[in-house]
Parts: sequence; C-alpha cells; structure tokens
Amino acid sequence: MFQIAANPEFTHNVPVMVPVDGGHEEKTLSVRYRVLPADEAEMFDLNTATGTVDFLKAVIVSIDDVAGDDGKPLPYNDKLRDKLLDLYFVRIAIVNGYLRAVMKARVGN
Repeated sequence: MFQIAANPEFTHNVPVMVPVDGGHEEKTLSVRYRVLPADEAEMFDLNTATGTVDFLKAVIVSIDDVAGDDGKPLPYNDKLRDKLLDLYFVRIAIVNGYLRAVMKARVGN
C-alpha cells in the first residue's frame, strides 16, 4: 500500500566531480532532501542560477561528509550550504541528485 508522508525527506549520497589538474576527482556528499510538492517545485526556474540556488535552499535539509582544509568534519549550517552552492560543480551535483531521486521514483511507478 502506498503511504503519503506528511513531510517526506530522504538522504542520498551524491557524487561530485571535483576539478583537479588534468581531470576530475569524484568525491561524495551525503545530502538530506525534503520533497517539494510539484506545484511548489514548478515555481523555481532551474534554467537560471538564482532559481536553481533558491530551489536547492528549499529542498536541502542538511549536507554531511564535508571537511575543512584540516580534514576535520564541518557542521552543517546555512553558511556552509551557501559556500557549497557557490561552487558550480557542487550545485549541479546536488540538483542532479535530487532530480534523479524523484524522477526514478516517478519512472518506477
């Protein structure tokens, strides 16, 4: 039986292709997302940087597995989120992670 959660959330490991000399290195973030109803999600223009960032601020609950230069884990907060979203390769990875998750659920039904 399909159950409707009042505030659906999910966590996925998101691969991030980090640019390095001569190519890319794959790193992983653990991102907890909230599921937006379609009518809310459609209010965001994912074809613009501002629309994409606003969308991500609405769907991201937390991001884990982030460390500073010293290798120590960084606690999640809005400042860390904004710093990560300011990096195009991270922004693209996180939005793709959300879309893959909800589209796979949609395709599988």
